[in-house]
Amino acid sequence: MDHLDTSADVNEIVDSLNKIGLEVSSLKTYKTDFKNLKVAKIVDVKKHPNADKLNVCTIKFDETQTQVVCGAPNVYVNKKYVFAPSGTYIGGIDLTLKKAIIRDVESDGMLCSERELEISDDHEGIIELPDSINLNDDVSNYLGINDPIIEIEITPNRGDCLGVRGIARDLSALGIGDLKPLKLNNLNDEFKSSINWKVNLPDEKKYLCPSIFGRSFRNVKNLKSPQWMVNRLLAVGLRPISSIVDITNYVMMDIGRPLHAYDVNKIKGKTLTVRVSKKGEQFNALNGKTYELDDSTLVICDEKGVDDLAGIMGGLRTGIDENTTEFFLEAAIFCPTSIAKTGRYLNINSDARYRFERGLDFNSPEVGVIYASKLINDICGGSCSNIISVAQKKSNKNIIFDNKIIKKLTDVDIAESNVEIILKKLGFEVEKNNKNWKVYVPLWRNDVERSEDLVEEIIRIFGYEKIPTNVLPVKSYITKPSLGLKQRLSLYSRKCLSTRGFNEVITFSFLDKLNAKRFGGGGENLNLVNPISSELSDLRPSIIPNLINVCNENIKRGFNNISLFEVGPIFKGDNSEDQYNVVTGIRCGNKTNKNWKNIEVKFDFYDIKSDIIALLNILEFPVSRLKIYSEAPDYFHPGRSALFKLGNLIISSFAISMLYNLNNKL
Repeated sequence: MDHLDTSADVNEIVDSLNKIGLEVSSLKTYKTDFKNLKVAKIVDVKKHPNADKLNVCTIKFDETQTQVVCGAPNVYVNKKYVFAPSGTYIGGIDLTLKKAIIRDVESDGMLCSERELEISDDHEGIIELPDSINLNDDVSNYLGINDPIIEIEITPNRGDCLGVRGIARDLSALGIGDLKPLKLNNLNDEFKSSINWKVNLPDEKKYLCPSIFGRSFRNVKNLKSPQWMVNRLLAVGLRPISSIVDITNYVMMDIGRPLHAYDVNKIKGKTLTVRVSKKGEQFNALNGKTYELDDSTLVICDEKGVDDLAGIMGGLRTGIDENTTEFFLEAAIFCPTSIAKTGRYLNINSDARYRFERGLDFNSPEVGVIYASKLINDICGGSCSNIISVAQKKSNKNIIFDNKIIKKLTDVDIAESNVEIILKKLGFEVEKNNKNWKVYVPLWRNDVERSEDLVEEIIRIFGYEKIPTNVLPVKSYITKPSLGLKQRLSLYSRKCLSTRGFNEVITFSFLDKLNAKRFGGGGENLNLVNPISSELSDLRPSIIPNLINVCNENIKRGFNNISLFEVGPIFKGDNSEDQYNVVTGIRCGNKTNKNWKNIEVKFDFYDIKSDIIALLNILEFPVSRLKIYSEAPDYFHPGRSALFKLGNLIISSFAISMLYNLNNKL
């Protein structure tokens, strides 16, 4: 492994990841016998005498020469390829190779494509190797396909594990190996950066971009990436594009640091400016789409306009292409909330956004630029400038930690020396004194804020299985839980409506803005800062639209006679007293279907009225004192709706009307 020095096998690593809270969702191991693969050079190519689409290739590998029949179109004399001798198991086609006669010509082994080696689905041609590779080199190391692929489900608080290095750090803390030092060989500055930074944000918005770094590169060759990098990107689901773009993607997956590259010759002017967009500005993204921006989007622009949606996606105009010889590399820290809000507003998902909105290591921009510079120099050649930056300083927060809290919260005794080792291997710094420790939190752990968080870190590494299970004595009396008034009212309401033929549903407490306004809401104070989707942007002022949507979905599937209810909150404002728990019901279709004995009877106004009265009786309302009025909310049909009042207090409103899809007018 590049980041972890370990002798553990893949099964031990998978078990360890699950133990420390990094859930393994899938494991892919290569079946092909990669140790048998060879670097082969074609010394002669002839057309197959009995097949137009086949070639007879004479190849040389190690000190051996043999003959292979190959149908690939890209076979050239003096070029080098991946060769599998007879006796090698090929996983992509589930076959152990052996000498064969193909159309009366002997073939000994196989020149391999990516699909045959389980690298990708590409089988249009065989894998070409660079001229610099030697015949006796280990081809599997060059391809980068020795290691199995482990897919891990990362919880939202663990943004530090969205790179291989963060996962390796956790494994080292568990004792699975030693974390290798990150290779940061900074290159010499050979010229002054051709691009400069300007952060044009007012003081109250400096938090949107507290740190940004950059570096220029010249005389680079943006060719195809080396095969080992191509294969690693394919393994994590990324499409290789070109060496410069591939390096930025590789660094993001490797150390969790998103980067972006601009073609210097396409930048208008010599300054890139970080600012907030202007309402109505247009942005042409790398995905080929054009977006109209509002007045709150964080962008990076040149003299011509917006070049980059900060932390989300780069622009098409200044993007890297095969002719790029000079480019500028950017790495920054952007506000996670701003990135999440913009991504949802524009409905853009990207790997960069996924990482930025979970929080990044404050020191990672400089580290990312230095780490990427060495890869760029090794793969693309050229020279680099000085590193330029506009950055605030940020100190590590510290937590006063008493070791006794571990026993208090987990009932586990852990030696102080073990606690200190675990914390240090996870990247925390510890200052010890007689009573309390001062623990400094690494800048990549944005989720650790208090002593309880430190206990969670310690116990997940020490082992959740070591927390004792204490069984209560048989004679112990467990107090029966009691229900409060609100809980009893909700329970009685559910039971009452269930006995009257209703089915209970539970829907989101959110609506899209259009329907929120239709039903008496939609104000700015009920607009969510960080909605889970653009269709769920506002707290709901009523449950009715949710129930209508559920009815519509059922009707689409052929269920026409529907009675639904929900007990849940609605919101009239953003204060606690503005949240109300209400019972909402809806009936749709026929009360009685037509058959040989009965005529068809539809639900009517009086059915709904009787449901309400039955419910109020169960809840012990003074039903005899209720008065009915023809007033009703605006979203009800005038003349076909009413409400119950107790004095001036509105108890219930109800209506009989046609049911429409909420996308149409109600």
